[in-house]
Amino acid sequence: MRAVRGLLLFGLVWALAACQSLPFAREGELPPPVVVADGSAERIALNEKVYDAATGWIERHYYDRDFDGHDWPAIRRAGRAEAIAQPTEASFYGRLAAVVDQLDDRHTSVTSPTNRALAEAVRLGQSGVGTGLAAVRRGDRFFVSRLRPDGPAAVAGVQIGWRLISINGETSPIAFQLEAGRTDDYVFEDENGVEQRVSITAVVLPARERRDATRREDGVLVLRFEEFDRLTHEWFQEQMDAAIADPPRGIIIDVRDNGGGLAGVLGDMSARLYRDPQVFMVMKGRIIDMRLKSVRADSVWDGPVSIMIGPGSGSASEVFAALLQETDRGQVVGETSAGSVIASRQVNLPDGGEMNLSLYMVLTPIERRELEGVGVTPDIVVEPPLSELRAGRDPALERAAADILSR
Repeated sequence: MRAVRGLLLFGLVWALAACQSLPFAREGELPPPVVVADGSAERIALNEKVYDAATGWIERHYYDRDFDGHDWPAIRRAGRAEAIAQPTEASFYGRLAAVVDQLDDRHTSVTSPTNRALAEAVRLGQSGVGTGLAAVRRGDRFFVSRLRPDGPAAVAGVQIGWRLISINGETSPIAFQLEAGRTDDYVFEDENGVEQRVSITAVVLPARERRDATRREDGVLVLRFEEFDRLTHEWFQEQMDAAIADPPRGIIIDVRDNGGGLAGVLGDMSARLYRDPQVFMVMKGRIIDMRLKSVRADSVWDGPVSIMIGPGSGSASEVFAALLQETDRGQVVGETSAGSVIASRQVNLPDGGEMNLSLYMVLTPIERRELEGVGVTPDIVVEPPLSELRAGRDPALERAAADILSR
């Protein structure tokens, strides 16, 4: 369900002195889930422990002392009884997510142990339970952004561009848990405002490639990746070494389905495009600001670069685009990004679930702009018609390639 949430986040790679009480999660290390019977007293006790931990950490460590104008202590108290009373992991996380969502902060979020394990399997390129449907968030709404042709959703008739209204009556898909072999009732709205009810059975699907490199016939190299993680870091370094050894006409970096990742990885990857170290982002906290600067790379690509963004581009991918834009290093092509740019830490919850907690507001490196709620506006705006997307064509990619070849 991370593809539906569209919320992969900055993970700061150091412990912050002000937050030493937080049990930070480590990338690639999943704590064992705490398993209790549905509807049991143990379930209620576990719900209470998780709820108080998650909402308490927000109260003590959230980057904005004023919670962006929300009365968080009151929100926390008001949602507690209903959340704790939930009989299952899925229903509890649905209620907890609804409470956290009232902050209107797409980075502060919770993930159940079940969904956390599914997301980790996807990140590692393993098969997982799914429907072949990916959705992107635009404001408070979710729209189908991608379909696997052989997936259950496409077979059931779902179309790119449909708005997701509910799953099994739940209007927020953020905490929804898939189960192989179970049929769920989806409600969509098509582009004409007509409601479409579709039953979809989740199955185990082969993993989608999370990163790929394609050298087009016109000589342009396209590098697509979905997260700034350590595996992508190694892959990106290999691709840049190969490009420097055998130069393409130019490089297009496609982060349209990239929700973010590790700040340190972003710094190392951006260093391959600059001869001198660059401040690539500024983090504004409760007490101090921190300027993050890349280190000098042994070899760099100094040829033409474009970066492709869209509403599925969040966090680190938005900062990457803003860096290239503000330093005039490359053109930004596509649609306005998500505007979800706050530095967060992944925190282990007591049941083996995970919380992403916002700790710093992120500013762009040169102009010190806040991108949260605004996003990055492309230099070249391309808003593909649904007919083009449904036909499998990619006008934004073609426009980015044309820009590269014109330089």
